Amino acid sequence: MSDYGLIVELALAVLLVLTIVYCWRLDQRLNRLRKGNDGMIDAARELAETIAHAEQAIHGLKRSAAETGTELQSRIDEARTLSNSLQRGGRRGY
Repeated sequence: MSDYGLIVELALAVLLVLTIVYCWRLDQRLNRLRKGNDGMIDAARELAETIAHAEQAIHGLKRSAAETGTELQSRIDEARTLSNSLQRGGRRGY
């Protein structure tokens, strides 16, 4: 269970880092546009690409979070069932 959780957490961390990087790049592009630098059209294209990548990263985070939540709930349910079974078994011995 801990290996699975570690893998999921690492995947979420990677996606979060990617999102942060894309947001940072987006901020840089916006600052360039505000300053009126040359190459405004190129910056707008890069901005659009960065936004698309950020959206993909966010959707990946949402999917991973949903899958992790589902898996975690499944494991919690299994643990409860096992716990209840063990408690019932322990009471019979008295």
